[in-house]
Amino acid sequence: MNTMEVLMRPLEINEEKLEKYSYIASTPIETLPEEHRLVYQLAKLSLESKQCKEPYELLLSEVLGVKNISTKHGWDAVNCTEHTTEVYEYKPCSSHPTKPSGTINDDSYKKIETCEQLEKEGKQGWLILAGIDSSKYTFETIYKFPLEIYHEARRAYLNDLMGKNKQQEKQTRVTFNITVAKSIQLCIDKNKLFYLWKRLAR
Repeated sequence: MNTMEVLMRPLEINEEKLEKYSYIASTPIETLPEEHRLVYQLAKLSLESKQCKEPYELLLSEVLGVKNISTKHGWDAVNCTEHTTEVYEYKPCSSHPTKPSGTINDDSYKKIETCEQLEKEGKQGWLILAGIDSSKYTFETIYKFPLEIYHEARRAYLNDLMGKNKQQEKQTRVTFNITVAKSIQLCIDKNKLFYLWKRLAR
């Protein structure tokens, strides 16, 4: 058994909630009443959008059994609204359903410090990489990584980029890329557990 297998644990999810949107994909529009077709088309547009990920963030909260937060700034979900002990950052991805990736856009020292503050408050932060099956409006894979594994890498990347930006007139946007491979390696380096749910072959 290799180090990755030792650190990986199965992610428990509510599979009954997983196919909540799938009926939209399987329902022919011509079978719907005329007055419902516009709503159906709008639902499909939002579920197939590369930019709009709110429907999948809502779905993630349901399958993980946590409380979704609808505000645009801050965490995407918490384990409970009173006496919160866990916070969640979601990165749903439709480009690679089995190997999802994400980015932290406009990363900053302030954002990193906000994540570091969680540990001082006795809270656990989680980053969720979820692979979307955009043909069936559901998930193929869901990875759950401890947020703390990224602190050092984010600081190092930000320090390096800030140094480079001093030398050039046009500033480079700070975008920290997160992949499954990078996340697993960081867990191995820091000896941290991570969790995975993966759909069995259909």
